[in-house]
Amino acid sequence: MINYFELLEKNKELFENAMNIAREIAVKAKEIFKDCEVYITGSYAKKTHTLSSDLDILITSTKIPEKINFQWYYEVVKTLTKDHRINIHLLNKKKLKNYKKIYTPMIKITS
Repeated sequence: MINYFELLEKNKELFENAMNIAREIAVKAKEIFKDCEVYITGSYAKKTHTLSSDLDILITSTKIPEKINFQWYYEVVKTLTKDHRINIHLLNKKKLKNYKKIYTPMIKITS
């Protein structure tokens, strides 16, 4: 069993590699959603993350349904990452304007 300090060390590596991880997810996301945009949001984007934080990644696309079925969401997330510390947010591009305040600041990822 991983002890708490080993877990924190792994999380340190997660945040040190956050931009590369996000780029890898962006490449996979573009295979699924050709028109997508990918952003890092949450505490990492706000520069308030701690070693126990997760990494929030927002993916927007016109191909993402406005109402998301859990099974579909689960399958998409499983394709994008197996790391439970990464929190994938999927949002239809039409809805971004309504939710932008929640996700600000946003770091745009280019692959």
